[in-house]
Amino acid sequence: MTETTDETSADPVAVLLVDDNRDWLTLVVQRLHEEAPDFDVRAANSVDGALDRLTDDVECVVSDYYMPGRTGIELLAAVREDRPDLPFLLFTGAGNEGLASSALSAGADDYIVKTSVDDSAAALATRVRTAVDKHRTERALAESEARYRTLVESVRDAIFVARDGGVVLVNDAATTLTGYDRAALLADDIVETVVHPDDRVRVRDALDLSAPQSLDIRIRTRDGETRHCILDVDHVVDDGLPGSIGVLRDITAQVHHQRRLERERDTKEAIREILVRQSSRVEVAEAFCRYIGSDPDTTVAWVGERTAGGGLDPLAVEGDGSYLRAAGVLDADAAARRDSTEPSLTAFREGGTTVRTVGAEASHPGSPDADSDRRWVEAASAAGIETAVAVSLRYGGVDYGVLGVYRRGADDDRERRRFEELAETLGYALSTAESREALVADEVVRVRLSVRDGGAGVLAVGDALGRDAELVVHTVLPRGDSERYFVTVRGATEAAVTDALASLDGVTPGGVVAEDEVVRAQFDTAAPSFGTAIADAGGVLQRVVVAAGEATVVVDLPRRRPAGPFVEALAAGFDSVVMTARNHRSVESDIGASVLAGLTDRQRESLEVAYRTGYFERPKRRSAAEVAEAIGVSRSTFTQHLRAAQRKVFAELFDGEPGDV
Repeated sequence: MTETTDETSADPVAVLLVDDNRDWLTLVVQRLHEEAPDFDVRAANSVDGALDRLTDDVECVVSDYYMPGRTGIELLAAVREDRPDLPFLLFTGAGNEGLASSALSAGADDYIVKTSVDDSAAALATRVRTAVDKHRTERALAESEARYRTLVESVRDAIFVARDGGVVLVNDAATTLTGYDRAALLADDIVETVVHPDDRVRVRDALDLSAPQSLDIRIRTRDGETRHCILDVDHVVDDGLPGSIGVLRDITAQVHHQRRLERERDTKEAIREILVRQSSRVEVAEAFCRYIGSDPDTTVAWVGERTAGGGLDPLAVEGDGSYLRAAGVLDADAAARRDSTEPSLTAFREGGTTVRTVGAEASHPGSPDADSDRRWVEAASAAGIETAVAVSLRYGGVDYGVLGVYRRGADDDRERRRFEELAETLGYALSTAESREALVADEVVRVRLSVRDGGAGVLAVGDALGRDAELVVHTVLPRGDSERYFVTVRGATEAAVTDALASLDGVTPGGVVAEDEVVRAQFDTAAPSFGTAIADAGGVLQRVVVAAGEATVVVDLPRRRPAGPFVEALAAGFDSVVMTARNHRSVESDIGASVLAGLTDRQRESLEVAYRTGYFERPKRRSAAEVAEAIGVSRSTFTQHLRAAQRKVFAELFDGEPGDV
């Protein structure tokens, strides 16, 4: 009796035995039950009978060759049509080896030579078990591979299996990521085909090592695009042979996001340095252009400022400035500025942001703007410019000009937004620098304004004091959403000033002290912020006097700044702003102007507030801690700024020039 193994005896084996010799068939079936108890033997006497009994659970067919009507070979052909992988064994007589060979060629799995019943049954049991075990193993392997492929294909990451230096399996995600079809990835060296040249050595080393590896690598897609990926490599045994399985995860979006964050951080740091270190308009514009021009894709970056005639003059240029001349940006007359589609001229004329793609403009030679396009498009093409982004510079209601950036590469929304943010900061920086220059300019435009707006904080205070009181503003300190005023009041008592400040919404009283014939007071007001509005519009506040419901405001403007836009900017935030006087005023160069040029904003603020609040008097009307609180800094910070300011003042007085701090 044939001994069965655990694997073969686990499930019954359904065998279909076909022979037209009924006696021989009965004896063999009986002997098979003895040799292999786990066999479920079913008998048939003809091909038609066999086909009728060929159910799905039959795992092996054994057939005689010679039978009336149709032969065993014909039965084999019929079985293969529906069950191409079903084990099929053929009985042949002794001496019919040629027939056996034909049977194998026709697709039979094996043949058995008929001898005695006992010998035939024993041989049959062995051959059937071998064929069935092989079939079960192959089917289990196929099912396992199918499940494995289903699992691999369901993973969103790219997966490949490598063995003997070649790739034997890739999933659909790998073809999607790389752009290569499955045949190309299986046929060629995948490292050479896909991995970035600078990363190939590391990837090959990882595939050769036996330990799991995780690498940050780059790949090149079929279209030439570089993608950033994490490659996890592990080592497996596949069909008894060592191999590697690699999982490739695309992290390009994360890498770009991280780089954007780093660039934004670097941008903020660079801009902070510019704002701290540069003081004049030219220095600020040059620093911004240098920063933008440090990008290798930038061909030219420039800042154009408005001229008196309404044109543009270069305040700063970084890169190949010949484009600006060739494109007619700098010498454009009024008609050209009105009609041109050149990006900087368009943004300057219309405001906002203008983006032009040079290739798109050149591809429409018959457009209505073709003549106005031709000059700048040809100049841009000659300079290697592919995209132009121009943003108007405006801050506090005042137009300062335009920022133009001309680059290689396609239009990018993120870059466009970055340039818009830079332009916004640049507008603020130019406004601040212009105001700083006005403090020490040899010539300024001095304007006197009449303002009647009961909603403005300082005017509301004046109204509350009554028509007989006169309020003079000496210092205004911005405080975020509010302003801190240091004033003197004539024509009102200390109690009246205290009561007036306490009665107003949006006004926070500070110290109130009577001194000789005036009352000195400090208070904060919420928006609208009068002093801040003047500074944002590019003016330097010299004096504010509030009396009889009217504020008389004296402001100095840079000589090049038209007074009209300044007044319009103030009128947008306050009611009834009227310019009552304007004149050009020469400012003598004196120690005051020289010192102001050398002081930082904080140093000047500390020195002026200390003076206004009586810190230098004896006895002191305000302590260092009280002045520091008024300014909104710590005591140590106040004393640091004050001492630095004093050293600069003394250096100017005794040495003729500010000392270094």
